[in-house]
Amino acid sequence: MKNTRIKNTVVINAGKNKVWEILSDFGNVQNLSPGIAKSYLTSNIKNGLGATRHCDFTTMGSQVEEKIIEWDEEKSLRIELYDTKNIPMIKGMNAYFELENHKNGTKLTSIFEYHMNNIIGDLLNYLKMKKMNKKSWVLFMAGIKHFAETGENVNKNTRLDLSPVE
Repeated sequence: MKNTRIKNTVVINAGKNKVWEILSDFGNVQNLSPGIAKSYLTSNIKNGLGATRHCDFTTMGSQVEEKIIEWDEEKSLRIELYDTKNIPMIKGMNAYFELENHKNGTKLTSIFEYHMNNIIGDLLNYLKMKKMNKKSWVLFMAGIKHFAETGENVNKNTRLDLSPVE
């Protein structure tokens, strides 16, 4: 099965340390994403290598367990999905985030990768899921920008400006 890779960038009008602080608040990702209804830490580690969290999504009763597997303080982190519920045919998934100073703000780059567990999953991914995941990831990146710039929590009713997300 082939990996699907979705890469996005967004410039956030906030300092790199503030954006890092938001990303490293690992248990509270529901404040950043319209697609996540609830999230919480499942480890005693609040952030950094080995921290784990649980996320309930707003659709299909989907749930995931995630773990930080790479951590370079104020520069980058990688999150691995290690367990799922009600997410069909996905075998593996990870997300990478990298921060760079950019003029008066921060350039946030993300790479979201996943692979399906069989040929039927590959076909479903080609026909529908990849498009849905691209849209969800753009919404997530726009949500991070919105939260960093306004301090307002993001939820499924938040109107996000998607145009800055490349």
